[in-house]
Amino acid sequence: MLTRALVLLSGGIDSAVALWWARDRYSVTALSFDGLRRPRGEVRACRAVARRARVPHLRVDLPFLEARSDGYVPGRNLVYHSAAISIAERRGARAVVAGHNQSDAKHFADARPDFFRRLLSLADGVRIVRPFASMTDAQVARLGARMGVPLDITWSCYRDGAKPCGRCAACRDRRAILP
Repeated sequence: MLTRALVLLSGGIDSAVALWWARDRYSVTALSFDGLRRPRGEVRACRAVARRARVPHLRVDLPFLEARSDGYVPGRNLVYHSAAISIAERRGARAVVAGHNQSDAKHFADARPDFFRRLLSLADGVRIVRPFASMTDAQVARLGARMGVPLDITWSCYRDGAKPCGRCAACRDRRAILP
């Protein structure tokens, strides 16, 4: 029997590829967190990606998390991973899989290797697995394409709307890796 794992699913490219990667290695449940002003496109993408992956999808409301005007949620990875570790332990999962990559670590302190080392020192019996830690956004996207991940149903925009804005940093980054 496969070990159980939770996969953090944001609706973006990296988390969708992480979900596909994990399905071959674990008995998977996708885990998404909803905060204030989360773009509805992300919520729809999470639901669509989990459905396409044919895995259970658990959504947890974290109403105290609110994005800044640039779309970033301060301290989000600390909150997400702490909650995921707690949920994993309660559900008998031995791992939390996340799509964090080298590109994330350049920009966010809570996506760097040292952050995860410190966090893991507090996690009793649940591992945080970051299979793409040494890969760039573009490398993860190429891997996803090779694996058959439906990248077209992911959402990378920080803004809420019927379609991506095309102007925010996330949209520009997506355009650079998926022309």
